[in-house]
Amino acid sequence: NMSDDESAYSDAEKRKKKGDEGANFLKNRQQMKMSELDEQLAEYIAEWRKQRQKEEDELNKLKEKQSKRKILRSEEEKKLAEQKKAEEERKLREESDRKARELEEKRKRLEEVEKKRQAMMKPNEGVRKFGSKGGDKLSNIQAAKGELGKTKEQLAEEKKIAMSIRVQPINLDGMQASQLRSKAEGMWAQIIKLETEKYDMEERMKRQDYDLKELRERQKQQLRQKALKKGLDPEALTGKH
Repeated sequence: NMSDDESAYSDAEKRKKKGDEGANFLKNRQQMKMSELDEQLAEYIAEWRKQRQKEEDELNKLKEKQSKRKILRSEEEKKLAEQKKAEEERKLREESDRKARELEEKRKRLEEVEKKRQAMMKPNEGVRKFGSKGGDKLSNIQAAKGELGKTKEQLAEEKKIAMSIRVQPINLDGMQASQLRSKAEGMWAQIIKLETEKYDMEERMKRQDYDLKELRERQKQQLRQKALKKGLDPEALTGKH
């Protein structure tokens, strides 16, 4: 009986041992699978981190490149703005210089005209030259046409230049009473002279108007004669129809 019991016990021990070995095998296998999964997960995480770092590096490089382009574009725009400003300033200087030269040339021409005018406007000669019936009609007509061809701005500018030539600045500093009296007498004489010249110029303007009217009337007479020769109405070419 004891041997049977011992045999039964021995079989049970063997089955238990075998079961324990099987359980250990499964446990070890599961542990191996978990270890493999851990390794795969670790590899995946490492690869993901590597890819993420690569993307971040590329993004940083792109941002740096964009930043450099922005700085370069800003410098180029600044350079272009400076060039544009310099070009505009150059054009303004050239325009200002051109206007100054034109003004100086015009002033010199007016100075010459003024000198000739003053030479012509001698005592007792002004009325005979500009107001007499024997005056030069052609010069009167040409002068009148020249004035008519100018704008108000041109006439005002020429008047301003002429006045700057004719009216000299008065310096009274340090003058004695006798000098002031002499200066006043000279100015009075100048006023009389200018008033005389004004009268002569007004008479010349009247003569110019008369000569222009006479010229227009002669032109109309010629046009009437021409129309009659062609068998037309006398006023056909005068602009009345």
